[in-house]
Amino acid sequence: MAIKDLLAVVDTGDKDEQFIKDALRFAEFHEARLTFLILSVVPTQDYAVSFGAPYVLLQDFIEAVEDKTKRLAERTRLSNIEVRTISDQPERILTKSAVEARYVDMVLFGPADTYDYPPVRRQVIESILFASGRPVLVLPQSYVPRPFDHIALGWNATREATHALRDVTAAAVPGARIEVLVLSGRPSTKGHGSEPGADIAHHLARHGYAANVVALDAPEQSDGEALVHAARKSGAGILALGAYGHSRLREMILGGVTRDLLAGAPIPLLFSH
Repeated sequence: MAIKDLLAVVDTGDKDEQFIKDALRFAEFHEARLTFLILSVVPTQDYAVSFGAPYVLLQDFIEAVEDKTKRLAERTRLSNIEVRTISDQPERILTKSAVEARYVDMVLFGPADTYDYPPVRRQVIESILFASGRPVLVLPQSYVPRPFDHIALGWNATREATHALRDVTAAAVPGARIEVLVLSGRPSTKGHGSEPGADIAHHLARHGYAANVVALDAPEQSDGEALVHAARKSGAGILALGAYGHSRLREMILGGVTRDLLAGAPIPLLFSH
C-alpha cells in the first residue's frame, strides 16, 4: 500500500524549521497529502508543575498559536496541505491527536530537540501508538527521502514487532531487501522457534522480499544503540521497531528500546504497537 495520507506533528515553538522542510519533502516524494497538526497546550497550573510554564500570560499563548499557524500557512500556501490546531489541556490533546492519526497512513515527528516541549511530544507519540492503530515515523534532521527498498527490522517475535513488519512492508517497494535484526535471540517455542529469525525470514521470502537474518549481541551498547548501529552498518534506509513490548511504566523505570530511541536517531525510525 502506497503512502497517500500523512500527519506531521509540531508544537508552537520555532525550533522545527528543518523538520517542516523535511516533512514537506517527504510528502512530495511519496506524492502524499500532508496535514500539519499544531499542538498548543493551554496554560494550566497542573501543566506548569509538570512541564514548566509555557507562557506567562494567556495573550502570549494566543499569539504563539497564531504565529505558528500563520508561518505554516505561508510555507504551504501553494500546496494542497492542510494546517490544523489542537488547543486544549494536555490530556485532551493526547486523545484528540490519536483520533486525528486514525485517518492517515503514517504520523511524522521530528527529533525531540526540535520541539519546545519534548515531554508533550513523547506523550503524544505514546497516545498515537496505543490509541490510533497507526505507525509513527521519527525523521532525522535534514532527511532526504528515498524508496523503502532496504529495510532493517528489529525482530523479537512479539505482536508489536509483527505490527512493525506489517506497517513497513505496506510502504516498501516490491522485492525490498529486509535485514531481520535479532538481538540476543534465544530459541523458544513461544516466540523465536528453534532458530531465531528464521521463520519470519522464510515468511518474507515467500512474499518476494530478500530477507537476511542478522544475529546481534552487543553487551557494551544499549539495545537501541545496537539496533541503530546494525541498521546503519547494513545500509538500510529505515529501522522498523515494535514499540512498548513492555509496559510504559517498566520502560520508565528500567529502560527499553522504545524509551532509548523515541527521541530520534540518525536513521528514520518507524514505531508500531
